[in-house]
Amino acid sequence: MEFKQNKFLPVEKQIVTANPDVNTVDLCGDDNFIVLACDGIWDCMSSQQLVDFIHEQLKTESKLSAVCERVLDRCLAPSTAGGEGCDNMTMILVQFKKPLGSNASADDQLSESKSADAPEGSESVASTHN
Repeated sequence: MEFKQNKFLPVEKQIVTANPDVNTVDLCGDDNFIVLACDGIWDCMSSQQLVDFIHEQLKTESKLSAVCERVLDRCLAPSTAGGEGCDNMTMILVQFKKPLGSNASADDQLSESKSADAPEGSESVASTHN
């Protein structure tokens, strides 16, 4: 609560707020994934650094939870003496599934892309580190 005590500022302008930064972008056919993350991640890595890091991880790791863990480990401070990497970190990684090889039938592609707990054609995972 000490970060919300400036009586000269409205709630959304206080140091700590629940109002997110929101950007709207059109997805392209070559988009592979999207990341939603809190400032604990963005304080440590730029958008491009995170994209590059995730692309590298996805070359050798298919489990999104493992990729998220690697991001959190990368951002985690080596000590709790303060500074970068000491904030709470939460991220959601959503990977867009690409159509299977052209030799598979449309029905096969559709059945392979469905998931019980994710929107059709996508896979997602969330990770948190306190």
